[in-house]
Amino acid sequence: MYQYAHPNPGDHAAIEALLDLAFGHDRHKKTSYRFREGVDPLPSLNLVARQDGRLVGTIAYWPVAIGEAAVPALLLGPVAVEPALRGLGIGVTLIRRTLAKARREGHRIAVLVGDADYYTRFQFKSAEGFGIAMPGQPDRLMAKALTAGALEGVSGDIHAWRKNGRREMAA
Repeated sequence: MYQYAHPNPGDHAAIEALLDLAFGHDRHKKTSYRFREGVDPLPSLNLVARQDGRLVGTIAYWPVAIGEAAVPALLLGPVAVEPALRGLGIGVTLIRRTLAKARREGHRIAVLVGDADYYTRFQFKSAEGFGIAMPGQPDRLMAKALTAGALEGVSGDIHAWRKNGRREMAA
């Protein structure tokens, strides 16, 4: 049985170790990490999975903006599950619970960089079809409207979000 909850302040090292295990120690070089620099993840959407008190899964969301109009969106990820426990529904549960919570909180759009074979089950579609782009990720960028019609008229490059509200293009 798995328990799902917000991370505790002392979970940072275990989360980082799990992310390194899942994505490698050089994961910070990936394009999507440029959009997270200098921005905190959204605490209400951070979730971890535990088995017998041990952290075995994690998910986080980051604010981003799309296009010249700076349409607010969520950047889902990273999501990681301990390799020995993959395929048991932990990742699916983390994603479903947090997408539902994001919708309840009034968020309208989520984007991610990932495998279409996995994320289409959550109704994510190629962002290219919406005219949304992320430098360096043309084939793996996906988008999802969390509310009906949220992606209508939204297009352009994804920009990093800054706390002062000013958007900046990730370089």
